[in-house]
Parts: sequence; C-alpha cells; structure tokens
Amino acid sequence: MPHTSSSSPIPEVLTSRLRLRAPAPGDLRSLHDALMDPANLRFGVESTGAAARLAHWRALWQADGVGPWAVELRDHPEAGAIGFGGLSRAVVTGVHALLLEFHFRSDFWGCGYAAEMSLAALRMAFLELKSGEVQSLLPPGNTAARKTVERLGLRLKGSVADHPGEAASLLYEINVTQFHTRPPQQPEPTPFGA
Repeated sequence: MPHTSSSSPIPEVLTSRLRLRAPAPGDLRSLHDALMDPANLRFGVESTGAAARLAHWRALWQADGVGPWAVELRDHPEAGAIGFGGLSRAVVTGVHALLLEFHFRSDFWGCGYAAEMSLAALRMAFLELKSGEVQSLLPPGNTAARKTVERLGLRLKGSVADHPGEAASLLYEINVTQFHTRPPQQPEPTPFGA
C-alpha cells in the first residue's frame, strides 16, 4: 500500500520499491534520456521535447496538485529518476479525462516499476481524487505497455487519432466500479518481450 508523505507541499508517494515525487528542474537530463532512449523511440518520435514536457508537468502540479511523477528507486536514490509517470488531466475526444502515462528508461523495463507506479496512480485517482474513470493512450505497437495496463484492469475502449501522421493511439480505461469490484494488485514483473 502506498504511503503519502506530508513533508513537502506536493506530497510524495512511497511504494514498496519506489519514491514518486513531483518532477524538479534537475530531472531534465533523466527525462531527456527516457524520452530519447532508442528503445522508446520505436513507439513514436518525441515531438514535445524534454524541457517543454518537464515544464508542462511542473505547471500541472502547481496548478492542480496532480501530474506525472519522477520515479526513483527507494533503495538506490543515487540513480536519480529512472522514469516518469502518473496522472494528468486532459481532454480526450472532446471529454475531460484523467490520463495515466509512463515513460521509463529501457534499462529499467521488465522489473515491474511501471505497474507499481501505475497502481499507486490508480489508487490516488479512485481513493483520493474520487475520479469516475482513468484512461491511458498507448501506441498500438507497445505490447509491453499494453500488457502492463491490462494486468492492472484497464480495458481497451477504442482508438484515438491524437498525433497527425502516426497510427492512432489505443484508448484504455478503467472505471471506479471496476476498480472497487476487483481492486488491482501488484502484478509480477514481466520480462520485456514476454
């Protein structure tokens, strides 16, 4: 069960292996490394740029108290942010939505970190924010990410042409009733490619 720290104005969340915190300016290099990782680029070209994305996420936290986290290993904080992910508010197909996203450096794939962070985000969405549903937009070719959200209870709802010139993103969703009927548990890590 995640533990929320009250020692900072924007609370951090501690899971069994991870420290989830609001991104800081010093995370720019780690975000750039995650977004520009050749393994990640197979699923689409990063068009926003790390600096713009980091500034946007920091603004989300300041304005709304919700945004993607910087993800650190509790046992190895010296590694810095190994990935980024969490919740953000967005408009999807003309409707306001709470989106779940994650971006990890490929050397940390297959360890279950995306699932662990996502589970904390779902608990925040449904237990703290009282959201009706959470959605996730994923590239159709990212089978590992699709398996991660499916193991957490999100189901394929459709597709959204959200990036002109690229394949439509797959839209996954879990609602509050599904979450409470069968609360997701931490899934076992799946080696990348399995």
